[in-house]
Amino acid sequence: MADSLQLSALKIEAGSQTLVTGVDLQLARGEICALVGPSGSGKSLTARAMLGLVEIAPGVTRGTLEVMIDGTIHSPEMTGDSRARRKAFAKVRGAVIGYLPQDAMSALDPLRTVGRQVALTARRAGRDQGPTHWLNLAGLQPSVANRYPHELSGGMAQRVTIAQALARGSHFLLADEPTTGLDPAIRRPLLDELRRVADEGVGVLWITHDLRAITGIANRVLVMSEGQIVESTTPDQLAGGEVESSAARRLIEATRRIAAGRLG
Repeated sequence: MADSLQLSALKIEAGSQTLVTGVDLQLARGEICALVGPSGSGKSLTARAMLGLVEIAPGVTRGTLEVMIDGTIHSPEMTGDSRARRKAFAKVRGAVIGYLPQDAMSALDPLRTVGRQVALTARRAGRDQGPTHWLNLAGLQPSVANRYPHELSGGMAQRVTIAQALARGSHFLLADEPTTGLDPAIRRPLLDELRRVADEGVGVLWITHDLRAITGIANRVLVMSEGQIVESTTPDQLAGGEVESSAARRLIEATRRIAAGRLG
């Protein structure tokens, strides 16, 4: 059986309010699946649940996560008390499922050089090939290893987090709005880098609200609205307006209003 990640019947609650319900998704190694939707639709909550990081009460009340790697199934318990959940997810977070946060700079240690941080990540994973090896795979020059985080641009910081994920040996990446706030000249090369990483065999779940960036990068698109996945489509169908859900149509119209009528 091919390596894959599968999330089934995810439900997340906060008090008496249901934030996410009935979410199913699959991700194969080598593909990029874009999860799109308006702010508050549940995209980031879904990704955080797949890392065992939802801390609201009661939190995840239902859901199954199964990751198949080289014939071995990893299935951490998603519900229950936080201590048991952290212990269960410690075995998959990083080495199996990596995370690219929206604010990459906050994920880096300001007191250590980039090279030192990447080297430590690789060493803990038993993949100590030197930091420049991993930085190069993420499209960065060897000289970046000697810089501190405050000396990096936003795009460079994101590439460092990609290098760390590669050094950990992550088979899947959850990328939560990784290009938010970046200059357009930086944004596209970073997305091209995600595409290259996927082509090397990493599965990427890419959370984004920017429909214009999807074409040429993503293989599939899932549309999320009010805590549910309401449509599965392709970038070309989305760009052509060939969608079925009202949520997808609203996203398309909102994008066209700020993009001179163009999508893609």
